[in-house]
Amino acid sequence: TLEEAHDGDADKDDIESNLRIEHHTTFDTEGLSVNGTPFSEWLHGSIQYSFAEWLVRDLLFEIRDTGHAGELLELYDAIPNIDRAEINGEAEVTIEEDGDQKTEAREFDIVFRDRMGAPLFLAELNDSREPTPEVTLHDLVTGAKVLRESNPSIAAAFGVTESFFEPGALETAEDATSGGLLSRNSQKSYVKLSRKEGFHLCLIEYRDGEFHLNVPEL
Repeated sequence: TLEEAHDGDADKDDIESNLRIEHHTTFDTEGLSVNGTPFSEWLHGSIQYSFAEWLVRDLLFEIRDTGHAGELLELYDAIPNIDRAEINGEAEVTIEEDGDQKTEAREFDIVFRDRMGAPLFLAELNDSREPTPEVTLHDLVTGAKVLRESNPSIAAAFGVTESFFEPGALETAEDATSGGLLSRNSQKSYVKLSRKEGFHLCLIEYRDGEFHLNVPEL
């Protein structure tokens, strides 16, 4: 299990043979196609599905085997808690307006949740050939900050691109994770909200059918 792998008691082959990923929809997919491709085939070939599969099957081992579990502790500890991933998922945030509190839903390309439905990870994906611009990273960081304040279960936000990140986007990520003693000396690529609160920010490039963690470097 992922819990055993997290504790160093299982390897990747164990996970591959025991972990099963299923998909569920809120609509009938029988006979449904996307641009002429059967829905199930389209889904399994999408960057959304591929990223969710990589995060569950591979990321824990990349972190563990490179010796960075301690520096990415909140992310590393949250991976075994994943129960489901919602494409075009929403996470609720409590905001104060004119002295009153109200709840709003914010949408992300993928929201990973635990068994109780609490959000663990947020992801925004760019599946075009155009580079990911600064504004996309700014929106991701800003949105994740707001949601993290209402959802302490959120451990990381992911920016994923099939192209590359523009220099401005990389600078935005660096600026967001460079402040404070904690982010420098203890946690890698950490967006600090307070002395003890924050989340990891990860930038992923999808090339030739493989995901590459660019930020932070392992």
